[in-house]
Amino acid sequence: MSLRTRLLLSYALVILVCVAIIFVALLFLLREAPTQKRLVTGRLSLEAGVIQRLTHTALQNNVPPAQLIRRLANLDNRTDTRILLINVQSGEVLGDTGETLTGHNLFKAGRPVRFNNTLNGEFDAEGEHWLYSTGPLLNRRDQIEVVAAVSYEITSPLRDPIFRELMQPLGIALVIASAVSIALATLVTRSVTRPLQHVAQAAQKITAGDYSQTVPVEGPSEFKEVALNFNQMSQKVRDTQQSQRDFLANVTHELKTPLTSIQGFAQAIQDGAVREPEAVRKSAAIIHDEATRMNRLVMELLELARIESGQIVMRREAVKLDLVLHSVIERLALRAQTSGVELQTEIAADLPALVGDGDRLAQILSNLIDNALKHTPSGGKVVVAARSLSGSAAVKRGMLRAIGGVEISVADTGPGIPAEDLSRIFERFYQVEKSRARSKEGSLGLGLAIVKEIVAAHGGTIHAESIVGLGTKFVVWLPSERTKA
Repeated sequence: MSLRTRLLLSYALVILVCVAIIFVALLFLLREAPTQKRLVTGRLSLEAGVIQRLTHTALQNNVPPAQLIRRLANLDNRTDTRILLINVQSGEVLGDTGETLTGHNLFKAGRPVRFNNTLNGEFDAEGEHWLYSTGPLLNRRDQIEVVAAVSYEITSPLRDPIFRELMQPLGIALVIASAVSIALATLVTRSVTRPLQHVAQAAQKITAGDYSQTVPVEGPSEFKEVALNFNQMSQKVRDTQQSQRDFLANVTHELKTPLTSIQGFAQAIQDGAVREPEAVRKSAAIIHDEATRMNRLVMELLELARIESGQIVMRREAVKLDLVLHSVIERLALRAQTSGVELQTEIAADLPALVGDGDRLAQILSNLIDNALKHTPSGGKVVVAARSLSGSAAVKRGMLRAIGGVEISVADTGPGIPAEDLSRIFERFYQVEKSRARSKEGSLGLGLAIVKEIVAAHGGTIHAESIVGLGTKFVVWLPSERTKA
């Protein structure tokens, strides 16, 4: 069942429920106070008052009730109302135009309280249900009052004339309300389902391979949020597809070059084109270097896949970060000197111990410093700094946790990274230098992706800051041992 159908049915259900509530309330009201009963009681009250006034003089002259009731018998016949004379004190029937209730007490359970000097009520007699109304006492000394009574059949509220009169307008109102609600529901559901249809159609096209799809941001705020998230997802898919295409181009180029070299020199040796021992040695060295390069690329891909899949488990042990830093810097110092790059350190003496995998932390530092040296021209400078952060400092630096830790930064004076590339440098397979314009080391763009995964596995964060023409700075935050406790 479609969303539009469900909304239409829900509107119809609401209308039916409202009409049913009105119907039940009307039945309840008519059951408690039927219209016919109210009309009869009102008529009896008027008749009792008139008869009371007509008989007042006779009662004052002490006319016997039996004689008075005979005078009232003609009035009984004309109005279909039974007239009773009741003793005010005892409730005994002193006279009855129907002659059968004389001497009976119709109020054995106690008489109801008067309201506005009149009395309305009900009683059962002669196998029938009666409504009655008393006339007002015209004198406090009156001992006899007139009761006008009529037999009343209790009927279903459905037979009440008011109910029958209301059924037609209620039916018309139901039809009109249904038509209006269906029209409104159609408009509302159209405005609600249109954004969802756009999203569904765009999703189908993306599934079919058209990754350029976006949807208009319209409708209620919830649908706008869905549309924004969908467009962001679509952009992410496009970026991922582009990264994969770039990756395929990179892999193809990186593997094609060494394979061509290996194939060419191996063919030369096989054909005897290279006979001199020194030439054979150089050819073998080239084959070895190219094979080593391919092996490194394959191992990087495998390592990233294993880290992302959780197959590599990081050790959890106390690590003295200053020792790891000095070890990595000492190992890369010769390369910096050879490249003509000044390698400076600003390592605080009070660095707390970290909990993590020492070898993987060394891999993070080696990769970042190696990248910095690679992109810094001769005469430039690379600064490696590390310091302890308090909770407030961590917040000030925009860290995710206000629990302190250690901040490590590697800054270079290289060409910098353009703003459009800065947000994507940690993506898999992404390179600032495109597939045909990479540095001579032939990086696949996997190093920073591996670094990010290792940092995340240690509960830390990493981000980059760069100004084109001035250099780039990578900042790593790692929780210390005491923040882990």
